Amino acid sequence: MAKFRQIQTSFWSNTYIQEEMTAEDKYFYLYLMTNEFTTQIGIYSITKKQMAFDLGYSIESVTALLQRFETYHKLIKYDVESREIILLKWAENNLNIGGKPVQDLIKKEIEQVKNKEFLALMYSCCPENSLKNFIGLLIYKNNVSYNETTNESSDVSSINLSNFEKNKKTNNSNNFYESSNAPLNEAVAINNKEEIINNNHNHNHNHDHNNINNNIYDDLKKIKQWFVDNGIDFSKKHETKVLELLKNNSLGFILKTFQDQLNILKNKSDVKNIAAVFSNHLFKGTTEVNTKEIEMREAEQEKIKNEERKEYQRNDEAIEFFKSLPQEQQLKIENEIIEELKNPMLRDIKKNAESVFYLMISQKIKEKMGVLWKKQ
Repeated sequence: MAKFRQIQTSFWSNTYIQEEMTAEDKYFYLYLMTNEFTTQIGIYSITKKQMAFDLGYSIESVTALLQRFETYHKLIKYDVESREIILLKWAENNLNIGGKPVQDLIKKEIEQVKNKEFLALMYSCCPENSLKNFIGLLIYKNNVSYNETTNESSDVSSINLSNFEKNKKTNNSNNFYESSNAPLNEAVAINNKEEIINNNHNHNHNHDHNNINNNIYDDLKKIKQWFVDNGIDFSKKHETKVLELLKNNSLGFILKTFQDQLNILKNKSDVKNIAAVFSNHLFKGTTEVNTKEIEMREAEQEKIKNEERKEYQRNDEAIEFFKSLPQEQQLKIENEIIEELKNPMLRDIKKNAESVFYLMISQKIKEKMGVLWKKQ
């Protein structure tokens, strides 16, 4: 079977891509969506060395682009340990359920993902439809704990798969999104499954202690003890709110969040009654902002942007200096670069798209111009 990736033609008319991305950004983004390592789910393994080889860039340039796409554009995340990348907009624009062969492929690819946090990100980026339900159940059956995975990272939204578990227990069957003879694009099947999920969402959550399972009750006692240890009143209202949180979040995540919030309040001199402010945030579902941390992040972002500006400026200066050289010397340098990269196709690219050609070899040009500058 031929392997290919479909890209929306609206890619070129997207306002963000038109106004915020440089030519190099667009080239790199298209590469991330279409290289031979890409998958159906938008999560795949690829090394920086491979990207550098494919694009004709240095590893340093690839690293800078990855950082730019992760921190500035916020379109990807790259795990340096597992060497996996996730395209955050892939599920929204390119992921389709399709027929059973595609469903089987999606299932296989999900099982192969090493960084389970990426699965949580993929799920959270899925549109709210049968696709999200299908992906969610696949991940759940792959023994991925969404509550643990997503809640340990402040960058990932809380994902609740408890409804899939409830449905599984209630119906005591394995045919939910699983039948090989029931295509997922049949409207009736999808509507029935969505109705089951909606019914679960409407379940009455007002449990007292007699209806709470042992695990939640034990967790509740530990959280109550945390309140006592920190001198914060634990009223019935507190208990009700904590029980709501325990339905969708792990004990570890809740305690860590509470402790982080308490530490922020303790470091604010203008907060007179820490317990009252903490409780108010809990009841309203709000959080205390760590302004110092935000300022540090903003400063770090500004530093990254300045470094990027300097890098782009150096590239422009190198190209400008290169263009000022005699034509014969330019051709000689270009041929040297093509030989070093071992990519004769670059000559054809120059004939058809000169700007792309110079973009692909810009790093090499900068290196060679640096040597010439030193000689002058």
